[in-house]
Amino acid sequence: MRAHAVAALLVALLAGCSRTPASPPEPPAMTDAPKPTARVLTLPPASGRTKLLLVLLHGVGASADSFMPIARALAPAVPDAEFVVLDGLHPFDGGTQGRQWFSLQGITEQNRPARVRQAGAEVSAWLDGALKERGLGAERVVLLGFSQGAILAQWLALHRQPAPLAVVSLSGRLAVDAPAVPGSTSVPVLLVHGARDPVIPARFSEEAARELEARGARVRLRLFPTLAHGVDAAVLDEVQRFLADTLPAD
Repeated sequence: MRAHAVAALLVALLAGCSRTPASPPEPPAMTDAPKPTARVLTLPPASGRTKLLLVLLHGVGASADSFMPIARALAPAVPDAEFVVLDGLHPFDGGTQGRQWFSLQGITEQNRPARVRQAGAEVSAWLDGALKERGLGAERVVLLGFSQGAILAQWLALHRQPAPLAVVSLSGRLAVDAPAVPGSTSVPVLLVHGARDPVIPARFSEEAARELEARGARVRLRLFPTLAHGVDAAVLDEVQRFLADTLPAD
């Protein structure tokens, strides 16, 4: 990927991930909100035949448009995948534009897992419908998330049944509210994090690696010493290698 394209990608990603909600009140439960709708951007498979979906989940306050450069960069490496870039299912409640998977208003270590669980259930239901529409098995999905989208991708790695073919978490963390159950999953997971990340510190991916492995996941952890909260060409190369090593050749 050329330098100017990488720079544009970093700007697009960071635009939605550095905002802090101004007010602390707890939002109403998502179950009380209208049923979320999904705006979707897609790239058809380069091979002309869809054998799996590669679904990308953006960060808080961003949108599907901000993730299209990642989809375009990775598409040649997975020619049988339809790339699906999903908009956050809820409007961002910390600003005037953008989308979110779950609210950050009044969020704490105690209530985060429940919010992630609600968002994960919504996205999993959407995935079921998208796979059925294309005549694909429920396991024929790869998830790639950044920041808040990565938190969601990690939750789905543990809780979606059947498990995804693979999960990629970029600058994320694990939100769980139950002890590890060994052998509960065997999904391959790539955790990528910048050592200079000021938004979600890299230690959260290190902690996630231990927790995911305790549950049976096959984890590959990569820390980039000069990277902050973003994605660059080296990260995309790492993702391509992981997908090449992990996805079945069928």
